[in-house]
Amino acid sequence: MDILDPTKPQADTGAVPEHQAAFNSLKAEVDLPALEIEGAFPQWLDGALFRNGPGLFEAGDDLLRHQFDGPAMFHRFGFHNGQVSYLNRFCRSPMYTHIEKHHSLGHFTFGTPVSSQVLQRLLDEAIHGEVPSVNPSVAFIDIGGHFYATTDSSTLPVRLDPETLGTLKPLIWDDALQTHDCAGNAVNQWRMRATTGHWHRHPRDGSAINYFIQHAHGEFGESYNFFRVPKGSVTREPIASIPTDQSAFIHAFCVTERYIILPESPLRVDAARYGSGGSVASSVYWRNGTPMYLHIIDIDEKRLVRTIEVRPSYVMHTVNAYEDGDEIVLDMAVYDDGNHVWELGLDPALRPPGGMFAEARAPELRSHAKPYRYRLNPQTGAVTETLIAEVCVELPTVDYAQRNGLPYGRFYATGIDQRPTSRFYNQLSSFDLTTGDYRTYGVDKHYLGEPVFVPRPGRTTEADGVLLSVGLDGTAGHSYLLALEPATLQPIAKALVPHAVPSGFHGYFVGGRA
Repeated sequence: MDILDPTKPQADTGAVPEHQAAFNSLKAEVDLPALEIEGAFPQWLDGALFRNGPGLFEAGDDLLRHQFDGPAMFHRFGFHNGQVSYLNRFCRSPMYTHIEKHHSLGHFTFGTPVSSQVLQRLLDEAIHGEVPSVNPSVAFIDIGGHFYATTDSSTLPVRLDPETLGTLKPLIWDDALQTHDCAGNAVNQWRMRATTGHWHRHPRDGSAINYFIQHAHGEFGESYNFFRVPKGSVTREPIASIPTDQSAFIHAFCVTERYIILPESPLRVDAARYGSGGSVASSVYWRNGTPMYLHIIDIDEKRLVRTIEVRPSYVMHTVNAYEDGDEIVLDMAVYDDGNHVWELGLDPALRPPGGMFAEARAPELRSHAKPYRYRLNPQTGAVTETLIAEVCVELPTVDYAQRNGLPYGRFYATGIDQRPTSRFYNQLSSFDLTTGDYRTYGVDKHYLGEPVFVPRPGRTTEADGVLLSVGLDGTAGHSYLLALEPATLQPIAKALVPHAVPSGFHGYFVGGRA
């Protein structure tokens, strides 16, 4: 049964949502050496915050249907001596180049259908072309000493210049996994594989860990294939292959020192629907009667240890995981169903029925993920599920460099307040997992993106640093970079951007670059 029934009418207040400015295309590329500042950024804050996400929400006359669809735009906030610079650039991808030249989409996306002729051309290029089209609009990762932008729809990270944001080239892997899956089977389909933009660093050795979905091929069925890239290398090494009867729409997983935990939800992808719908969204559906499976993989033994079933639910983003004796502690932002994926639709017909803004080309988020803690025993299969707090959380982050995969006491998130008319991320949260306390911050008609924690050099506590978030003043129609005290969420400073920064996804802080 599909989640969406677009034939049902939607309620419409006739109002334009205040977060609409975050979903207007930004066509200008600017280089601003010094932004106007309110308050004072810490003098010790030195480096750059990179942000990733779509820059356009239409392609000429083609209106894009979903937030996932637009060509990638990179943003760079530089910090030095209390000053903040700003630079933004489009990724010079084949998608962006086609839009600029032909004023039409011409490329495969998550939610915007393409014609059967375009679909056939794209499939032919994917199967026979040398370098598939990549739109790296999700996140960033350092691989082999170089800076890359990543996406879910391609296994190829795209290298960029961190100083100029200039697009260099995709990383074409030159290893055995281009022609084989992680079980050693010969399945040369690397151009057709999906993955996640959320790579992970192993907390012990710093290797980069990710997976790709190997679609059914000949005698081999569909599978999730986990691999690692040793620090300083660009060669993937297989960890394990996990078979599945039908791959789920997965955006994140977790690692600990010993384990990988993959949440496989009932939100499934039926590849047979691609051709008729012309987009990934046409193939995604909620499979009733299916639990969420938590697959636990031993990294060193390179095998699936156990699969544990929990209630049917959906996870867009995980928080963190670590080992506690014989148990795994797994924290995730959990939805009751998969509606959130469609609520991110720009086209009102794509969003679930019953919304407030039936004519607005902006997401309308009515599903609220809550932070849950799972305790898993890989040996016995025992599991407990506990609600951490009655707060909506999304895009959760931790002190990643020091705490990913390890015991931790604090995380941060954006979210939606409890007013029934709130429809987009309008508050930040800071959680103390030791005491169970949490703080929230929000300003009416302001919208706040993913918070990124930057530690203070020489810090002595987990929350000693600064929290950075890109916000939008919905009344004024322009954005700003906000700095807050992590534990209390007390605002410290703002750097004003003279335009609305399109609502994006993930950030990445690199120290030592101004």
